[in-house]
Amino acid sequence: MIFAAAGIALIACQAWLVLATRGLSHGNSGELSAVLPLILGLAVPTGLLLAAASRLSSIPPTRAALITMCAVGVVMRLVWLGTLPPLEDDYYRYLWDGALVAHGLDPYAHAPATFFGQGTGPLAYARVAEGAQSELHRINFPEMRTIYPSVAQAAFALAHLIAPLKVDGLRLVFLAGELVTLWLLVGMLGRLGHSPLWSILYWWNPTVAYMLVGIVHVDALLPPFVLGAVLALSTGRSYTALALIGLGAGVKVWPLVLAPLVLWPLLRRPKELAKMAIWLAVVLAVAIGPVFFSALRPGSGLSAYAAGWSNNNAPYAWMHYAFYSVFGSWEAAERVLRPMLALASAGLALAIAARGEPTLQSLAGRAMVVSAGTFYLSPAQFPWYVVWFLPLAGLCRNWPLLTASALLPTYYLFYPLWPVRNGTWFFHGTAFLHSLPVLGWLLYVWYRNRHTSMLP
Repeated sequence: MIFAAAGIALIACQAWLVLATRGLSHGNSGELSAVLPLILGLAVPTGLLLAAASRLSSIPPTRAALITMCAVGVVMRLVWLGTLPPLEDDYYRYLWDGALVAHGLDPYAHAPATFFGQGTGPLAYARVAEGAQSELHRINFPEMRTIYPSVAQAAFALAHLIAPLKVDGLRLVFLAGELVTLWLLVGMLGRLGHSPLWSILYWWNPTVAYMLVGIVHVDALLPPFVLGAVLALSTGRSYTALALIGLGAGVKVWPLVLAPLVLWPLLRRPKELAKMAIWLAVVLAVAIGPVFFSALRPGSGLSAYAAGWSNNNAPYAWMHYAFYSVFGSWEAAERVLRPMLALASAGLALAIAARGEPTLQSLAGRAMVVSAGTFYLSPAQFPWYVVWFLPLAGLCRNWPLLTASALLPTYYLFYPLWPVRNGTWFFHGTAFLHSLPVLGWLLYVWYRNRHTSMLP
């Protein structure tokens, strides 16, 4: 009864959030009072879930408890059906890309702005655009070609086949990805000897339900590939693990930093390493090859994102300013700082791959460190990126990283603070709110463990 009551309370909180954010858009979010219900409606129930998780997970995992756990998470997501995502417009790009792919057209060939107005652009594309003018004109940065790799494009096309140009088609596809994540979490927790009810740290998390299905972000498809790769590698299926990492990069490129976990142990077996490298190259040719070659031409969204996009990362904003003070140019500062962070992320991945055992516990922990490190080294730290590491943090019960899901909703302070000196207060100030507590807590845990290990 306690378990069910907690689940019903979380459903009620999510349903209230649907009502509280109805009609919330860029045009009416300029006051703190407009976004405060959203911030509190995510942060408070997420924090309460984390606080109660140990108690809830100690309940015997009976069949009724497992059914309740699954049903609550599904309903938390289904309450968003039939609504427009508040404050977000990324999904318009998904809808347009999905329509093109479903009609056998190349989403990387033209920018959406090419098709503004009836009968513009190549004929086959213009025919699709005739019924999608409303969506086309709502795409952000329509002058740039799509940023999304092949696996994401396949998901968009599937959503179009389910519900053409409807956001709920995307929601159903992303919900399916979420259910695979739950299935993997339950299985991996069982292999680790833990109660499957610990998966509520992810599955019942209000921030996750809102970010992935509520406001419809393709990051919902990443955890199945990441978790599947870790599970496959722990059972000795290296080729499967590497294929899943490559396909995960086909959603967003960052899972490639997990490849050293598979490849590093093969350094003393060069022939096997070469085979695995070729296998990864083949998978990547399909998964990211088209978007990579698109990035070589002007007007690529991927190139623009990689070269200059940043948000919700105050440490990066201050480092950027420091480099600007040295070089006297914002562009020069970007050209120096971004490669440094990329190298740091790669160095972390190699360092973590070089240590640890090939057990599920060790691999999950090391993948968590690499994934979280990639997030905190990324110039852009949008709140939906929390799923890069949150499922692994739930498996490892890393409370500092789990707490990130309760703090990242402070991102929505961006909207009322953007008019204040072009967002300077947000980028250099309040964007610390989600990262400093987590990084400080992680540093404290590291110091305490290091100090304890040195005691006689």
